[in-house]
Amino acid sequence: MEPATISKSAATRTPRGRRVTGEKGIGRFAAARVADILELATRRQGSNDRIRVRFEWSKFEDPSRYLDEVSCSWQIEPASDIDHGTTLALSGVKDEWTAERFERLRAELARLIDPLGDDEFRINLVIPGTWRDFAGPISSPEVLGKPHYRLVGGMSASGELKARYEGPDGIQDLRDNEGKLPTVKLSEGRVPSCGPFRFEFRVWDRQREDLEPLARDFGSTVRDIRRDLDSASGINVYRDNFRVLIPENDWLRLDLRRVQNPTLRLSNNQIVGRISISADTNSGLKDQSNRQGIIDSPQLEDFKSALIDILSRLEVRRDNHRRGTRQPIASPGIFEKLRFAPVRAYLLQRYPKDAGLQTFLDEHERQFDQGVDEVQKVIARYRRLATLGQLIDVVLHEGRTPLSTIKNEAALAEDDLGGSSVGLKEQMARRLDRIIYQTDVLEALFKRLAPFSGRKRGKPINTTIEALIEETFALEEERIRTLRVSLQLPDTKTAVRVDPGEMQMIFLNLLDNSLYWLEKVPKDDRKINVTVRRTADGIEIVFSDSGPGVAGEARDRIFEPYFSMKPEGIGLGLTIAGETASEYDGSLELLADGPLSGATFRVLLRTRLGIDNG
Repeated sequence: MEPATISKSAATRTPRGRRVTGEKGIGRFAAARVADILELATRRQGSNDRIRVRFEWSKFEDPSRYLDEVSCSWQIEPASDIDHGTTLALSGVKDEWTAERFERLRAELARLIDPLGDDEFRINLVIPGTWRDFAGPISSPEVLGKPHYRLVGGMSASGELKARYEGPDGIQDLRDNEGKLPTVKLSEGRVPSCGPFRFEFRVWDRQREDLEPLARDFGSTVRDIRRDLDSASGINVYRDNFRVLIPENDWLRLDLRRVQNPTLRLSNNQIVGRISISADTNSGLKDQSNRQGIIDSPQLEDFKSALIDILSRLEVRRDNHRRGTRQPIASPGIFEKLRFAPVRAYLLQRYPKDAGLQTFLDEHERQFDQGVDEVQKVIARYRRLATLGQLIDVVLHEGRTPLSTIKNEAALAEDDLGGSSVGLKEQMARRLDRIIYQTDVLEALFKRLAPFSGRKRGKPINTTIEALIEETFALEEERIRTLRVSLQLPDTKTAVRVDPGEMQMIFLNLLDNSLYWLEKVPKDDRKINVTVRRTADGIEIVFSDSGPGVAGEARDRIFEPYFSMKPEGIGLGLTIAGETASEYDGSLELLADGPLSGATFRVLLRTRLGIDNG
């Protein structure tokens, strides 16, 4: 109990080889915050004696005494009534204790007991008097032994994953499309800098129908099962088998992430997780000085991103089981199903002489078609707004530079006018030229963004498919250059009369997906190839990249709303693109192979093109 000792820094392992935690030698004094008196008794394994010491914290409050002038009584005594271990007895508690606080105490102590491990460390809580019902051994709930889904494995220092998935649909090792071990890659294809770690995630579906079988197995109730999961839920980090105290239970922001995609993503109260790190191999993950979490650092951010990446792989497998495999949405679109004409034709065939029925059907067909058209306009507006949201970074990045230049040049011009410098006319001319050039840059940016405006459905214009593709790629010009992506765009000229916003929504979503996945491959291998050709059916656009491709378990589901392989993806981009193509009596398909080794999509447009398809 000597403060600020360096024993743990000097001897980093116990005689049995276990890595010790803590370095500053002050955390033990937190007991003074809880109670006035601490009695500590400890016995080492194999010893016949135990040491008992009594700390009266009020003695330390005397401002005239130094620490070495405060005496604490201690003694060595024979020990025959307890096994090895340590007992802490707190008396004279400083706060009022309630049932709610004791429940929280037990829950927090239970987190010190590794819920997913078999460590010999145990805690027994002794509480006399009124609250004795809360006394007893601290243990993990039985339900933790029966998760619906489980993912166990590790990530190496190079980002390579070795993990096994277990669920109602079987047991499976994680593999990529080529049967190799998958790799966690962060932005620009970086390997996580946090170092290697082990992980285990146990997941439960919390609907009543999912928990009732567990409640029957344990002779419990769904309410009690949920309460037990609430008390244990969260992802805990253990450094050399000691839990790292992170005050925020949902420190990965899983609940916020789930709000964006509640169908696919997991919430914090569905997961009990253990992450094992080491002081030796994860040196960038250090505790804060108050032991309340890990110090913010690039290594911590990479650690979080890697965990989200791994969790997303579990989410996809869980979602595949829950929803089953489905065929991709290719055709027809939702509005193709809203057709009044077949109903009208059927009724007129059954009652060909009923003039009143024909008048009634003509009027209601007109109203129905008008209503569908209004719905299409509303959906088109929201599609534009959804796509425009993806471009916020483009606006902020490309708009900030010219605005800054304009501001600086205007300020310098003001200084010039306030002085009597020689050649004022020439200086002003140069500054105004720079301002005009930068306003042209902004004007071009706004022009490229205009088709995505959510105000109204765009009007068809005469253009070419290739020009629309080129303008879409111009929106992501900076990102393409930063990632060093090699482009091969079509040099043909396929004339059309279309709404440019609708076409660019398709191309932008395909481009955004490609750029995201191209970050996962080496810079020299990043390529995009786009071709356009006229066919007997209409116009075919093939969009191919050299990324990692679409994982086998996702190929049949990537067009489903809210399904995404991106760890932070919402899962609407390809759905919007597919629905937009379907409104041109076309389709969006994922091809089995293509010009490049990654994902290849084919867009087919048949009608509303303002051209002769023959």
